Amino acid sequence: MFQNSAAKLLVPAIRGAMQRRCQSVVSGPPTNHVSTAEKVILGGGMCVASLFIPGWVLYHIRDYKAGK
Repeated sequence: MFQNSAAKLLVPAIRGAMQRRCQSVVSGPPTNHVSTAEKVILGGGMCVASLFIPGWVLYHIRDYKAGK
């Protein structure tokens, strides 16, 4: 009994949230051009940032093993 009444109350709220979320999407080409140099610099920064911690661990692996 509680499940039916809860479902009746929640369905309009969920439906309304989904409609609002979908309305904010704008399809089409980008309005600002991003240069190739900026893409390379930002892509390189993301690669360095994602590989920094694994590189640090591999560089200091002897220190981690010496603790045993």
